[in-house]
Amino acid sequence: MALLINQRTKERVVLLGEHLFGRQVGESNTVLSNPNISRKHAWIVWGLEGWFLQDSSTNGTFVNEARVYPGTKVKLKSNDLIRFGGGDSDGWVLMDVQPPQTMLIAITDGLPDIVLEDIVALPSEVNPEVTIYVTPDGKWVCESQSGVSYLKNGDRVGIKDAVWRFVESTPEVETLTVADGPRILVSSIQTIFHVSQNEEHVSLKLVVNDQEIDLKQRTHHYLMLILARKRMEDQDEGFQVEEQGWIGKSDLGRLLGLNETHINIQIYRFRKQMIKALPSNIDLPKIIETRRGEMRFAAEFIKISGGHPVMAP
Repeated sequence: MALLINQRTKERVVLLGEHLFGRQVGESNTVLSNPNISRKHAWIVWGLEGWFLQDSSTNGTFVNEARVYPGTKVKLKSNDLIRFGGGDSDGWVLMDVQPPQTMLIAITDGLPDIVLEDIVALPSEVNPEVTIYVTPDGKWVCESQSGVSYLKNGDRVGIKDAVWRFVESTPEVETLTVADGPRILVSSIQTIFHVSQNEEHVSLKLVVNDQEIDLKQRTHHYLMLILARKRMEDQDEGFQVEEQGWIGKSDLGRLLGLNETHINIQIYRFRKQMIKALPSNIDLPKIIETRRGEMRFAAEFIKISGGHPVMAP
């Protein structure tokens, strides 16, 4: 990522792929209040050869005290000093010239900035109250007790004492290449559980487009098994598809002897395992769905062998 730091205020600005500096609220990515600033003052843009600044102002933009003339582009390098409007305008130092990345920028002091690649738990993996992950079609999602929502640039995420700001790279930057070939849309999958007699060992396999993916044995597969059984019970009872399998987190916690934090940890670990196991070009439907206070196993085609289910009283 590329970062601008205000010399006076120490404000940090993470550069987007196309980043507008100006006075116009609602259109500028970074709003500058100095009276010398134009409505659309200057752009900093990522290109194949690096970062470039283009001025479109009345009072000018200066790089290392040299004016950038309107309509011309100047290639930027690390540690360049930029002044929007000249004169007594604040100086901004360019730190790093790496390509733009989708990130979580720490708002709360003491927290790290986080580069988003596939999935992350907030405030940490041992206390995953909020999960941020990317959908197969490239949209970033925030999931918490409040529900599931798509993220847009500038959204705040986290919890009361640990807050980040979501900064999204431009889609063009992130989708220039697809390493694993064309997208493969999967409308449904088959999930196959094998359970030991004492229910202490649960292995899980997925069948996707006739290809078997072995997720092997994991502790969190037992939680998936419980959710899958609930889905199958509701199927047998004739529930409507959209209402099959839902179970309250509190009920699930009592059944498993786990608190909500540990349930969230296991859900996070399962999602992370799925992301790592599957080719990145597969558009897989969700296997776990959530709504306020509830969750369910979303896959409809389930096979369970072995085990000896014991229902809670």
